[in-house]
Amino acid sequence: MNVDTLLVKAARKLIDMQVIPDWENELLSKAPPVLWFGNSQSAKPKILTVGANPSRWEFLDQKLCEALFKPYQKQYYETKYLSKNRFYHLAENQSYENILQSEQLRERIIFSFDHYFETNPYNWFGNNKNYSYNVEGLLRGMKASYFDNPTDFHSEYQACHIDIFPFATISDFKSIQEITERDILCSNWAKEIVDGLIEYFKPEKILVFGRTNFNYFSKYFEIDKISTEKNTCFIWNKMYNKHHFIGISANLGNPRGFNAQDLFDLGKVLNNLPKFN
Repeated sequence: MNVDTLLVKAARKLIDMQVIPDWENELLSKAPPVLWFGNSQSAKPKILTVGANPSRWEFLDQKLCEALFKPYQKQYYETKYLSKNRFYHLAENQSYENILQSEQLRERIIFSFDHYFETNPYNWFGNNKNYSYNVEGLLRGMKASYFDNPTDFHSEYQACHIDIFPFATISDFKSIQEITERDILCSNWAKEIVDGLIEYFKPEKILVFGRTNFNYFSKYFEIDKISTEKNTCFIWNKMYNKHHFIGISANLGNPRGFNAQDLFDLGKVLNNLPKFN
Protein backbone atom coordinates (compact mmCIF):
# COMPACT_ATOMS: atom_id res chain seq x y z
CA MET A 1 0.00 0.00 0.00
CA ASN A 2 1.64 3.28 -1.11
CA VAL A 3 1.43 6.50 0.92
CA ASP A 4 -1.14 8.13 -1.37
CA THR A 5 -3.42 5.14 -0.77
CA LEU A 6 -2.78 5.39 3.00
CA LEU A 7 -3.73 9.08 2.96
CA VAL A 8 -6.97 8.32 1.09
CA LYS A 9 -7.75 5.56 3.59
CA ALA A 10 -7.17 7.95 6.50
CA ALA A 11 -9.30 10.70 4.93
CA ARG A 12 -12.18 8.25 4.44
CA LYS A 13 -11.92 7.35 8.12
CA LEU A 14 -12.14 11.03 9.06
CA ILE A 15 -15.25 11.42 6.92
CA ASP A 16 -16.86 8.47 8.71
CA MET A 17 -15.83 9.71 12.17
CA GLN A 18 -17.08 13.28 11.78
CA VAL A 19 -20.72 12.09 11.90
CA ILE A 20 -20.19 10.08 15.11
CA PRO A 21 -21.41 12.28 18.01
CA ASP A 22 -18.44 11.45 20.25
CA TRP A 23 -16.01 12.65 17.57
CA GLU A 24 -17.97 15.62 16.24
CA ASN A 25 -16.33 18.08 18.65
CA GLU A 26 -12.91 16.41 18.62
CA LEU A 27 -11.84 16.67 14.97
CA LEU A 28 -10.34 19.90 13.60
CA SER A 29 -11.95 20.83 10.29
CA LYS A 30 -8.72 22.21 8.76
CA ALA A 31 -6.49 19.36 9.93
CA PRO A 32 -5.89 16.56 7.41
CA PRO A 33 -4.57 13.21 8.62
CA VAL A 34 -0.92 13.38 9.71
CA LEU A 35 0.67 10.13 8.58
CA TRP A 36 4.22 11.01 9.61
CA PHE A 37 6.65 13.75 10.69
CA GLY A 38 10.05 14.01 9.00
CA ASN A 39 12.01 13.42 5.84
CA SER A 40 10.97 10.05 4.45
CA GLN A 41 13.02 10.80 1.30
CA SER A 42 16.37 10.85 3.12
CA ALA A 43 18.87 8.30 1.86
CA LYS A 44 19.93 7.52 5.44
CA PRO A 45 18.59 4.40 7.18
CA LYS A 46 15.56 5.24 9.31
CA ILE A 47 14.67 5.13 12.98
CA LEU A 48 10.92 5.43 13.49
CA THR A 49 9.47 6.84 16.71
CA VAL A 50 5.83 6.20 17.68
CA GLY A 51 3.44 8.20 19.86
CA ALA A 52 -0.32 8.20 20.45
CA ASN A 53 -1.80 10.79 18.07
CA PRO A 54 -0.78 14.22 16.71
CA SER A 55 -1.14 17.07 19.19
CA ARG A 56 -3.78 19.75 18.65
CA TRP A 57 -0.88 22.20 18.93
CA GLU A 58 0.44 21.01 15.57
CA PHE A 59 -2.45 23.03 14.09
CA LEU A 60 -3.69 25.43 16.77
CA ASP A 61 -1.98 28.47 18.26
CA GLN A 62 -1.35 27.32 21.82
CA LYS A 63 -0.95 30.79 23.31
CA LEU A 64 -4.18 32.08 21.76
CA CYS A 65 -6.12 28.99 22.79
CA GLU A 66 -4.89 28.91 26.37
CA ALA A 67 -5.75 32.60 26.72
CA LEU A 68 -9.42 31.70 26.21
CA PHE A 69 -9.63 29.89 29.56
CA LYS A 70 -12.28 27.60 28.09
CA PRO A 71 -12.74 23.85 28.23
CA TYR A 72 -11.67 22.07 25.08
CA GLN A 73 -14.76 22.92 23.05
CA LYS A 74 -14.40 22.96 19.32
CA GLN A 75 -16.23 26.22 18.61
CA TYR A 76 -13.68 28.20 20.62
CA TYR A 77 -10.66 26.84 18.78
CA GLU A 78 -11.64 26.55 15.12
CA THR A 79 -10.54 30.15 14.44
CA LYS A 80 -7.24 29.85 16.37
CA TYR A 81 -5.06 28.05 13.85
CA LEU A 82 -1.34 28.71 13.57
CA SER A 83 -0.43 31.59 11.27
CA LYS A 84 2.76 29.75 10.25
CA ASN A 85 1.74 26.22 9.42
CA ARG A 86 3.68 23.15 10.47
CA PHE A 87 1.50 20.97 8.28
CA TYR A 88 -0.76 21.77 5.36
CA HIS A 89 -4.06 23.27 6.57
CA LEU A 90 -7.22 22.74 4.56
CA ALA A 91 -8.58 26.02 3.19
CA GLU A 92 -11.96 27.50 4.16
CA ASN A 93 -13.54 26.03 1.03
CA GLN A 94 -11.95 22.59 1.48
CA SER A 95 -13.15 19.57 3.43
CA TYR A 96 -11.96 16.03 4.09
CA GLU A 97 -13.76 15.01 0.88
CA ASN A 98 -11.40 17.20 -1.15
CA ILE A 99 -8.51 15.00 -0.03
CA LEU A 100 -10.19 12.06 -1.77
CA GLN A 101 -10.88 14.06 -4.90
CA SER A 102 -7.58 15.87 -5.50
CA GLU A 103 -4.26 14.14 -6.11
CA GLN A 104 -2.59 17.57 -6.11
CA LEU A 105 -3.96 18.29 -2.64
CA ARG A 106 -2.70 14.94 -1.37
CA GLU A 107 0.75 15.73 -2.79
CA ARG A 108 0.80 19.04 -0.88
CA ILE A 109 -0.21 17.32 2.34
CA ILE A 110 2.44 14.62 1.92
CA PHE A 111 5.04 17.29 1.09
CA SER A 112 4.29 18.93 4.44
CA PHE A 113 4.94 15.62 6.25
CA ASP A 114 8.41 15.37 4.73
CA HIS A 115 9.29 19.01 5.48
CA TYR A 116 7.87 19.23 9.01
CA PHE A 117 11.26 19.59 10.72
CA GLU A 118 12.18 22.46 8.41
CA THR A 119 9.44 24.50 10.12
CA ASN A 120 9.22 25.26 13.84
CA PRO A 121 8.47 21.79 15.24
CA TYR A 122 6.42 21.35 18.39
CA ASN A 123 8.63 21.31 21.50
CA TRP A 124 7.65 17.67 22.23
CA PHE A 125 10.35 16.66 19.75
CA GLY A 126 13.09 19.10 20.73
CA ASN A 127 14.75 21.28 18.11
CA ASN A 128 17.90 21.60 16.06
CA LYS A 129 19.49 24.33 18.19
CA ASN A 130 18.42 23.20 21.67
CA TYR A 131 18.48 19.45 21.24
CA SER A 132 19.77 18.18 24.56
CA TYR A 133 16.33 17.46 26.01
CA ASN A 134 13.15 15.75 24.78
CA VAL A 135 13.19 13.08 22.09
CA GLU A 136 15.92 14.65 19.95
CA GLY A 137 18.34 14.40 22.88
CA LEU A 138 17.79 10.65 23.13
CA LEU A 139 18.02 10.18 19.35
CA ARG A 140 21.45 11.79 19.26
CA GLY A 141 22.65 9.10 21.63
CA MET A 142 21.51 6.68 18.91
CA LYS A 143 23.44 8.61 16.24
CA ALA A 144 20.12 9.79 14.82
CA SER A 145 18.24 13.05 14.36
CA TYR A 146 14.87 14.29 13.16
CA PHE A 147 16.69 17.11 11.36
CA ASP A 148 18.35 16.86 7.95
CA ASN A 149 21.38 18.93 8.91
CA PRO A 150 21.74 18.86 12.71
CA THR A 151 23.76 21.61 14.32
CA ASP A 152 27.26 20.40 15.32
CA PHE A 153 26.27 16.75 14.94
CA HIS A 154 26.76 14.07 12.30
CA SER A 155 23.75 11.75 12.18
CA GLU A 156 23.99 8.27 10.72
CA TYR A 157 20.22 7.70 10.89
CA GLN A 158 17.24 9.77 9.80
CA ALA A 159 14.55 9.77 12.49
CA CYS A 160 10.88 10.14 11.55
CA HIS A 161 7.76 9.94 13.69
CA ILE A 162 4.36 8.30 13.34
CA ASP A 163 1.42 7.86 15.71
CA ILE A 164 -0.86 4.97 16.63
CA PHE A 165 -3.64 6.90 14.90
CA PRO A 166 -3.07 9.91 12.64
CA PHE A 167 -5.73 12.45 13.71
CA ALA A 168 -5.21 15.61 15.76
CA THR A 169 -7.94 15.98 18.39
CA ILE A 170 -9.14 18.77 20.66
CA SER A 171 -8.78 16.61 23.78
CA ASP A 172 -5.70 14.82 25.06
CA PHE A 173 -5.39 11.13 24.22
CA LYS A 174 -6.16 10.09 27.81
CA SER A 175 -9.60 11.73 27.54
CA ILE A 176 -10.55 9.87 24.36
CA GLN A 177 -9.06 6.44 25.02
CA GLU A 178 -12.44 4.73 25.27
CA ILE A 179 -13.79 6.02 21.95
CA THR A 180 -10.40 5.51 20.29
CA GLU A 181 -10.45 1.84 21.24
CA ARG A 182 -14.04 1.47 20.12
CA ASP A 183 -13.85 3.30 16.77
CA ILE A 184 -10.21 3.05 15.67
CA LEU A 185 -8.18 0.35 17.41
CA CYS A 186 -10.62 -2.54 17.79
CA SER A 187 -11.35 -2.71 14.07
CA ASN A 188 -7.68 -3.27 13.10
CA TRP A 189 -7.88 -0.04 11.08
CA ALA A 190 -4.99 1.64 12.92
CA LYS A 191 -2.83 -1.48 12.64
CA GLU A 192 -3.25 -1.48 8.86
CA ILE A 193 -2.13 2.17 8.68
CA VAL A 194 0.86 1.63 10.98
CA ASP A 195 1.89 -1.56 9.19
CA GLY A 196 1.69 0.28 5.86
CA LEU A 197 3.91 3.09 7.18
CA ILE A 198 6.43 0.64 8.61
CA GLU A 199 6.62 -1.06 5.23
CA TYR A 200 7.12 2.35 3.61
CA PHE A 201 9.91 3.46 5.97
CA LYS A 202 11.58 0.05 6.45
CA PRO A 203 13.18 1.32 9.67
CA GLU A 204 16.23 -0.12 11.37
CA LYS A 205 14.50 0.43 14.74
CA ILE A 206 11.00 1.33 15.93
CA LEU A 207 10.73 3.20 19.26
CA VAL A 208 7.40 3.47 21.10
CA PHE A 209 7.36 6.08 23.88
CA GLY A 210 5.27 5.83 27.04
CA ARG A 211 3.92 2.85 28.96
CA THR A 212 0.33 3.54 27.85
CA ASN A 213 1.29 3.72 24.17
CA PHE A 214 3.32 0.54 24.47
CA ASN A 215 0.42 -1.25 26.16
CA TYR A 216 -1.89 -0.24 23.31
CA PHE A 217 0.70 -1.37 20.78
CA SER A 218 1.05 -4.69 22.60
CA LYS A 219 -2.71 -5.24 22.77
CA TYR A 220 -3.75 -4.22 19.28
CA PHE A 221 -0.55 -4.81 17.32
CA GLU A 222 0.32 -8.18 18.87
CA ILE A 223 3.67 -7.49 20.53
CA ASP A 224 4.87 -9.75 23.36
CA LYS A 225 6.30 -7.93 26.38
CA ILE A 226 9.93 -8.56 27.31
CA SER A 227 11.01 -5.99 29.86
CA THR A 228 14.21 -4.92 31.54
CA GLU A 229 14.83 -1.91 33.77
CA LYS A 230 17.50 0.57 32.68
CA ASN A 231 18.10 4.26 33.37
CA THR A 232 15.02 4.65 35.61
CA CYS A 233 12.57 3.35 33.00
CA PHE A 234 11.41 0.04 31.60
CA ILE A 235 12.53 -1.06 28.14
CA TRP A 236 10.78 -3.69 26.06
CA ASN A 237 12.88 -5.29 23.34
CA LYS A 238 11.25 -7.34 20.56
CA MET A 239 10.82 -7.81 16.81
CA TYR A 240 7.72 -6.59 14.96
CA ASN A 241 7.18 -7.41 11.28
CA LYS A 242 10.91 -8.23 10.98
CA HIS A 243 11.88 -4.83 12.43
CA HIS A 244 13.68 -4.20 15.71
CA PHE A 245 11.01 -2.90 18.11
CA ILE A 246 11.78 -1.10 21.39
CA GLY A 247 9.24 0.16 23.92
CA ILE A 248 10.20 2.76 26.53
CA SER A 249 8.04 3.40 29.60
CA ALA A 250 9.06 7.07 29.86
CA ASN A 251 7.25 9.86 28.00
CA LEU A 252 10.26 11.41 26.32
CA GLY A 253 8.28 14.41 25.15
CA ASN A 254 8.20 15.33 28.85
CA PRO A 255 10.99 13.20 30.33
CA ARG A 256 10.60 13.63 34.07
CA GLY A 257 13.51 12.27 36.07
CA PHE A 258 15.98 12.63 33.20
CA ASN A 259 18.57 15.27 32.53
CA ALA A 260 20.24 15.86 29.16
CA GLN A 261 23.08 13.41 29.82
CA ASP A 262 20.60 10.73 30.98
CA LEU A 263 18.71 10.99 27.70
CA PHE A 264 21.88 10.81 25.61
CA ASP A 265 23.11 7.81 27.62
CA LEU A 266 19.73 6.07 27.29
CA GLY A 267 19.97 6.55 23.54
CA LYS A 268 23.32 4.76 23.55
CA VAL A 269 21.79 1.90 25.55
CA LEU A 270 18.95 1.55 23.03
CA ASN A 271 21.34 1.67 20.10
CA ASN A 272 23.23 -1.34 21.48
CA LEU A 273 20.25 -3.54 22.36
CA PRO A 274 20.42 -6.97 20.70
CA LYS A 275 17.72 -8.01 18.27
CA PHE A 276 15.36 -10.75 19.39
CA ASN A 277 13.90 -13.15 16.85
